[in-house]
Amino acid sequence: MRISRRSMFRRTSAVLGSLGISSLRVFPQEPAKDPFSDLKSMTTGITRLTPSDLAARMEKARNLMIQKKFDALYLNGGTSMEYFVGIRWGLSERMFALLIPARGEVAYVCPKFEEGRARELVRLGTDIRTWEEDQSPYLLVKEVLLDRKIATGTIGIEPSVREFVVDGLQKACPSARIVNGEDITQGCRMIKSKKELDHMALACEITQKAYDAALRTVRKGMSQGELSRNVSLAHTRLGASGGGSVSFGPNSASPHGSIVDRTLKPGDVILIDGGCRVEGFSSDVTRTVVFGKPSEKLQKVWDIVKKAQDAARAAAKPGVPCEEVDAAARRVVVDAGFGPGYKYFTHRVGHGIGMDGHEYPYLVRGNKLPLQPGMTFSDEPGIYIVGEFGVRIEDVIHITDDGALFFRNTTPTLQTY
Repeated sequence: MRISRRSMFRRTSAVLGSLGISSLRVFPQEPAKDPFSDLKSMTTGITRLTPSDLAARMEKARNLMIQKKFDALYLNGGTSMEYFVGIRWGLSERMFALLIPARGEVAYVCPKFEEGRARELVRLGTDIRTWEEDQSPYLLVKEVLLDRKIATGTIGIEPSVREFVVDGLQKACPSARIVNGEDITQGCRMIKSKKELDHMALACEITQKAYDAALRTVRKGMSQGELSRNVSLAHTRLGASGGGSVSFGPNSASPHGSIVDRTLKPGDVILIDGGCRVEGFSSDVTRTVVFGKPSEKLQKVWDIVKKAQDAARAAAKPGVPCEEVDAAARRVVVDAGFGPGYKYFTHRVGHGIGMDGHEYPYLVRGNKLPLQPGMTFSDEPGIYIVGEFGVRIEDVIHITDDGALFFRNTTPTLQTY
């Protein structure tokens, strides 16, 4: 039997009357409080990249190509294409390529049905050559090389280009010498300009503030996923798309967390690792804090990791091989009893960072590349004790003429919540 809302109201009133209740007061539900109402965008009014910035990067690439005796550089969609010409283009089986000759105009090879979108995006160069679905894009690459009179030259291939594409290029351009082009792409991208360093500094500051704000929301029984969502929301309120992976308690003993979720318990370690992007440039920050009172062992381990992070930064100077920065941090950890080698400090001390969260060069044993001003790295030693907890402290450093500096401030003490 269907009961109307009016009938239901009359029946409810009758029941209340029989209980001696003359009326039912309905209290409006209070809206949920916004834990991040105090956060404001930090990216309003930032200095944007301009066509002159792209032109400077292109000039840098060409100078390197001439120095290294490359005749052209081949790029597919990805970070390096975005770096040089400001185009974000996803990878598929269809070739969308950028050819940068050491001398002469750049050229694009594009699927015909994507030509309209490509012309909307292209800001540098006008030579766009298109191919239909039943045609070979590799022959268009050969055509560009012939037109630039470099068909028998040395063509550098950006390292992210897939093997089937390299094979197609070699078959279509048998007279060309196809080689790894990392000397050009990495040679340009690993040294940051003043504007790029400023964008990275802001990204690091935003991530640190997002963590601080999200950690205000921790409570007993909270899930890792809920805190991770709060980290993402705090980044958004601060004007950047970003987030963080969260590990509680024993889950933090795995450097990249566990697929097993865990709710927060008193005494748990909270490890957050993440970042954001500002004008295409990344931050990467890890914080290890504790929910409640830290154990004596946790405090000791945290202090060792902090000392190792400071040792790595102090060792990072122009001319010093990358591997020596890793060695400086590892000595601190091993000398404190957490060794040998990678037993507890299970990973390298740092990776290059820029438009990609991880990019060359790496601070790892065996890498003898000398540091140069303008390079940027994560500095992230850690100690991981399986079944108990892990501690990692990560901040981004940049190499200066005199040494290395953190972007903004690192964490000075173990924080409790």
